[in-house]
Amino acid sequence: MIPQLSVIIPTYKRSDSLEKLIDCLNEQKNVLLEIIIVDQNKAGFFTGSLALKLSKLIHLKQSCPNASLARNTGFKKANAPYILFLDDDLVPDTSFCFNGISVFLKFPLIKSFIPLVFSEEGKKLAYNNSKRKFLKYYPENHEIFSITDSMSAAVFFERTYFFLTGGFDVHLFDFAKTSEDHEFFLRMKRKKMLLWFVPFVEIFHDDKIAGGCELRTSGYWETRKKCIRAMAYRHRIHKSPPGNLSISDLIQLVHSSVLNKKVISSGILNIVKEINLLLDSIKQSRYFFIEHKKQYSTTSVGFIGE
Repeated sequence: MIPQLSVIIPTYKRSDSLEKLIDCLNEQKNVLLEIIIVDQNKAGFFTGSLALKLSKLIHLKQSCPNASLARNTGFKKANAPYILFLDDDLVPDTSFCFNGISVFLKFPLIKSFIPLVFSEEGKKLAYNNSKRKFLKYYPENHEIFSITDSMSAAVFFERTYFFLTGGFDVHLFDFAKTSEDHEFFLRMKRKKMLLWFVPFVEIFHDDKIAGGCELRTSGYWETRKKCIRAMAYRHRIHKSPPGNLSISDLIQLVHSSVLNKKVISSGILNIVKEINLLLDSIKQSRYFFIEHKKQYSTTSVGFIGE
């Protein structure tokens, strides 16, 4: 029986790389794909040959950019027993999807994993950059590692395992516009759910493509604002029960946002600006959490059920 895989691709402000990705997916061997495009662009953004190709796929429209909501929406439309989330600037070779499914079939403990995502700088550098996240080897296979954190450019899941995560946090993305993947994998860790790194499954990342993540093009202070807001909100929602920040949380936030080498060496005016960003993030995250408190009181299906 040919294995089946649902490929979920949120897309924003990209067309050429998305078309290239679709072409690569259409050339995949030994696997039956269900390709789901979650389009966060304004109506009419896609034209010509790409629009024609999208008409033959599951093409979902989303009125406003929200990477978490896009992934969750795509998952709810997926039908295959295996799920693959892909960014729209990746370039898989023809065996990538089959190699991914083969991992689940060969290694029964693995329910979710990330492949080696490499750029023009090479596979070795990408591998070495991932080393700091390694925890332990897969039993009897020292080429597979459990890890503490992950980028979400490409991630494979067994369908039922992703459902248990509760999905990506749509409110965090609304509030901070970043770090939804970091929060998601930390939440998996808190739930004692394992994420693995499988470096012999590989995919190329064309990191020179414009569009997509706003952090690549935002100015320094806008980026810092988003990152600090994400940290403050994550600390609130990861409390038990979620809500108020403890002294320990505040100390960690100060250490992460202000007491680091780059900030301390940047001068007194910049330090004051960082402190003000942190104070505002703490205050605004409290107001925002109160608005969405009910969501964090449920333990059933999380954001997938919204």
